[in-house]
This record gives sequence, structure tokens and C-alpha cells, in this order.
Amino acid sequence: MSERLKIVRSPVRSRPKPQAQNLFKSLEGKVLQKIVYFLLQFGYIYRWVFVGITTFLIDYFIFISIFSSYDSVYIASIFPRLGVNLFNYMAHFFWSFKSESIHSKSEIKYLFNLILLWSLGTFLLKFLVSSGLEAKYAKLMLVPIIATLSFISLRFFLFKSNINK
Repeated sequence: MSERLKIVRSPVRSRPKPQAQNLFKSLEGKVLQKIVYFLLQFGYIYRWVFVGITTFLIDYFIFISIFSSYDSVYIASIFPRLGVNLFNYMAHFFWSFKSESIHSKSEIKYLFNLILLWSLGTFLLKFLVSSGLEAKYAKLMLVPIIATLSFISLRFFLFKSNINK
């Protein structure tokens, strides 16, 4: 009787479950397709973030070193910006947003955008520092505000052509 049970039980236990395997593979394929589609559709956001983080780190460390020497928000804000703006513009123009607009028009718009955001950032930074907040923390607090405004202006005002390449 035990031999009979072995014969009956063994095919049942070793039978594969094709529905579960196929379901997992189809879900895996769909998830990967959605991720690839998202990255292709919105890849410019990740490129913008990478360029922005790189620019911020350079700007931040130069700002901190100058501010500790001169104790002036204006001097410490302008010199790092002069250094990183060329890199920032070129990286966004050619890589982040892959713009095909004419450089002279883009440069004028970028300069306007730069002056506007720098003025706003410096004003807010000066306000926070004069309120008693340390400069290194005040500069960090401004990142979400300036980054959001920067993305909106770059995406919709400056580099609006051929953005989804």
C-alpha cells in the first residue's frame, strides 16, 4: 500500500506550477518595460539632478571657504557662481535638456535666469544669515527652493526644444 501512495503522490509533488512562473515573468517584463519607458521619457530629470548636484557641491564648498575668510554673503555667493555657471550652462544645454535652440538666444535667457535666481538666492541667504542662522545651514536650506525654480525656468523657459531625446 505504501508503494501505491508513492506512485500517486510523486507526480503531484513534482508537478511544476506554470501559472506562477509565467505570471512572475510577465510581471517582471512589464515592470522592466515601465522602468525603461520612464527613464527614456523623463531621463532629462535625472541628468538635471546629476548636473545640479555637481554644480551645488562645487558652489557650496567654494562658498564655505570664501565665507569663512571674508564673512560676506555677497562676495561668497558671487565668486562660486562665476566659476560653475559655464559648466552648468553647457551641461544643461548639451546633455540634460539636449537643446537645439540658438546659443545667443539661450545665453541671453540663461543670463537673465542666472541673475534672477542668484539675486533671489542671495537675498534669502542674507535674510537667513542676518536672522542668526549659520551660513552653511542657510545655504543648504535654500537648495529645494532654488532648485525647483531653476528646473521650472530651465525646462519651460530656456531649453524647451527636443527635451525627450
